[in-house]
Formats: sequence, C-alpha cells, structure tokens
Amino acid sequence: MSRSEPTVRDVAERAGVSSATVSRVMNDAPNVDKQLARRVREAVKATGYVPNAAGRSLRARSSSQIAVLIPDADNPYFSQVVSEVEPAARSAGYSVMLCHTGNEPDQEQTYLDQIVARRMAGVIAIPSDESWSGLTPLTEANIPVVLVDRRLPDVEVDRIATDNMDAGRQAAVHLRDKGFRRPACITGPETLTTTEDRLLGFSHAWSTSAGGAPALYRGDLHFDSGFTAMTEILDDGDIDCVFVTNNRMSAGAFQAIRGLPNPPALLATDDDIWTRLVTPSVSVIQQPIRDTGRLAAQMLIDRIAAPNEMPRTTLLSSKVIERESTAGGPPSRG
Repeated sequence: MSRSEPTVRDVAERAGVSSATVSRVMNDAPNVDKQLARRVREAVKATGYVPNAAGRSLRARSSSQIAVLIPDADNPYFSQVVSEVEPAARSAGYSVMLCHTGNEPDQEQTYLDQIVARRMAGVIAIPSDESWSGLTPLTEANIPVVLVDRRLPDVEVDRIATDNMDAGRQAAVHLRDKGFRRPACITGPETLTTTEDRLLGFSHAWSTSAGGAPALYRGDLHFDSGFTAMTEILDDGDIDCVFVTNNRMSAGAFQAIRGLPNPPALLATDDDIWTRLVTPSVSVIQQPIRDTGRLAAQMLIDRIAAPNEMPRTTLLSSKVIERESTAGGPPSRG
C-alpha cells in the first residue's frame, strides 16, 4: 500500500501548533513569531509536505518560474545583474521571482521554502558569503542552481563570476605603471572570496613587480567602513595610492578624500555612475556586470534543458578605466 501524502495536520502535530498556524506560516502572514515560523518550516521539511494540490502536482517540476536570490537590492552590482537576467529569462519563456534576503537568514529561509514548495524551474543565487547553507535544500529538491559572483567550497554547481584575481592584478599593474610606489588596499572580510581574490591578485602582482606588500585595511563592504579605512590611511600619511575592492567601500573612501589637496590616488571597483560625476572623476576596475547577468540566465536555461551535464565555471574579464583620480601619477616629494 502506497504511503499517503503528508497533510497540514501532520505538520501541525510535528510542530506542536494548530493547523491554522501552519497555514499562516505557509502563506507568509504578518506578525507570526519567528521561532514559531521556524518550527513550522522544520516540520514541513521533515514531513515532506507540499502545500495545496497544485503544489503536489509540481513534484516533477513543471514550473516556468525561476528565482533570483540576492543579498542586497540597493547594491548597484546586484540590481544590474537582475536587470539582465529578467529579459533573458522572459525570452526563453520563464518569469522571474526576485528574492531579496537583506542578509537575513529567516527571510532567506522563507524564500527557499517557497522555491522548493513551488518546485521552481531553477535558481540564480548570489549568497551573502561563502558560509551559505541554502544550496542544500535546493539540490536535495533537484532544483538547478547557478551561483553568481561567489565561490563555495566543495560545491558542484554551475558558476559565473568575474576573474577577481586578474582584476586585482590589473589594479596593481595600473598603479605601478602610473609611478605609484606606496600602495594600500581597502578590502572586505576574509570570509568573502570575491574581495579576497582581488586582494590576493593585487598583492601578488605588486610584490613580484614592485617589491613589498600593500598596507592592508579591512572593512565590512559598506560605505562607512570605506570612509573609516581611508581616514586611517590619511592619518598614517605615507600612502600614495589606494585600491578598494568593492563598490560601496569605494564610495566611502572617496568621500574621505573629497576636496583634500594632494590626496592618495584612488582606484575603485565597479563603474558606478558616481565615479563619473564627481571631481576628480574616479578610475575604476570595471566588471562585466551586464554580461554576468545575461550569461547567468543562459547558463541556468541550459542546465534546465540538460540537467545531467557536468557543472561549468565561467570567469569573465574586467578592465581598468583610467580617470582623473590616478591619471596624474604621484605628486613629487619635496
């Protein structure tokens, strides 16, 4: 005799709540206690419950919807990736659900539950960092995943990213060729391979060509930490050029030197619009963000069509755009 499908009552009994509470959690009702919601989600996972008959009919995954999971919708990098994913997905017959986690684990878990319950066709994911555990429920549900801009240890899924080691190398070569000799690098936490690879590429290229290592200042990827790091660099007084490994810290670093006479040269990451509008205009490492979004969508569409192919990794090249902030070379030391 075949095993019956799990029901709302099964979930409620396992979680120790009422069926009405299970329904409220599954429908994302407001004002549900977070711990209660977590118990219900754990019970859903343990029982294998899929809400409503329509959901159960999707066990073979016939959905024409894909999800894009991002940690920060306000970051221009992520919003530009999404703006390219959507038209590419639409042209292939897929709609897109944007999942903005805000770096909140509970919100991320809610989205993951919805993705699995709806048996979505696939997911394009930009995890907040390399400790991300959200991949497991997706792969267990046989939902294809493409990782963007992140490298997770011991993970076999499709991935597309900038060649960040080479981006750091290009930054070092540019600053060295302009005549700078005393570099600093403002970078992110060691747990984020994106910025760490840029730092490694920069440090290796500088040490092998110019000798020595850059002074290192770490931030949390946000504006204020870039401002604070640049303020510390100014206090140190012996730095003539600064490479910043992410866009928001770049903006903060520029704010700290704005209007100062003879500030350190600044090389930012990402060609955000502000870098062209300020005075002096800011030299940047320009990532191929739009290509990243478009190719991520195509990679996922290809994976949906051919789920048994070997996972692919695609690395895209950046380039230096020189502007006023590095164009003049270092000031003479009198």
